Amino acid sequence: MVKSHFYLPLLAASVVIGSCNKSATTPVPQAATTPAHHAGGRITGATVLGAPVAEAKIYKLLPGYGSGDNFEASGVYCLGSYFYVACDNMQKIAKIKTTLPINSSSNSLLSTGAPGSGSSNFEGITYDNNGTANFFTVEESAQNGSSYQPRIYEYDASMNYQRRQWADIYFSSSNSNKAFEGITWVYRGGNDYLLGIVEGTGVITVLRKTSSNWVLDATIPLPSSVTFADYSDICVYGNKIAILSQQDCQFWIGTLSSTSWTITGGTAYEFPKGSSSGVVGAGSNVLYANAEGISFISPTQVVIVTDKADNSQPSYQSYKDQSVSIFNIP
Repeated sequence: MVKSHFYLPLLAASVVIGSCNKSATTPVPQAATTPAHHAGGRITGATVLGAPVAEAKIYKLLPGYGSGDNFEASGVYCLGSYFYVACDNMQKIAKIKTTLPINSSSNSLLSTGAPGSGSSNFEGITYDNNGTANFFTVEESAQNGSSYQPRIYEYDASMNYQRRQWADIYFSSSNSNKAFEGITWVYRGGNDYLLGIVEGTGVITVLRKTSSNWVLDATIPLPSSVTFADYSDICVYGNKIAILSQQDCQFWIGTLSSTSWTITGGTAYEFPKGSSSGVVGAGSNVLYANAEGISFISPTQVVIVTDKADNSQPSYQSYKDQSVSIFNIP
């Protein structure tokens, strides 16, 4: 197959899109050009969320683990009564009951049989419910010859590894922190698609599955009102699209067209602040500074997962790191 060598600059902005729903309509193809730059900063006038309705550290949810164990969560997918959490520092996938029972045998780490050991560099997870069900994770960027490309891992419905394939996107640098930061699955017109978001470039790529890889079909621009400084994940529920920004501690929900690769409308939401002891609503400190994954639970509720806080961050931000949090959407 002839590759359309689509190179992405690594220091622009980024975008996200994803879908859990099926659509019987065929999207209108668009030229595979780079969308406008959307790096900027927090969206003003965002609706501030209330305190989470449930929340827990990942190590507390999994039996046999302690505070010294790291779960650097980077993506989450809600399926039925479980959250599936990808962490970039491990190959295993956390399967956690949506009720967040502490130290429960209902929660587990799934060994997938995927190749590799140590850090996975997984930055997103999604699910395909069309026909034979599959999960997908994405390795944000890996060297393939002289280029660096996202690599898609495919699993069966029980999270057993099936195969991995390259995405038809090419980076000119090994700076993995500016590569693919999230994926979501869409079914349209008889085709399986993955929509991938690049953390730092403002590009939403539409990838179509073939027998050998994921080829680029189109790119999608964000509305000009979305001006996040970075983009860390995305999910779709029906026609709702949630786009998450770690750096700005916000997410935005818009509408994905069912007949074209376009996004319209939208409302911004901001995570609540709190005290220096981690109490939500009791101060003006930014607590949710490490949000890396988001998934809809329902049209009015989302789950987020957080990465590990680093040493440069205020100590109070560690209260909400490496956690699962459930928020109602007003």
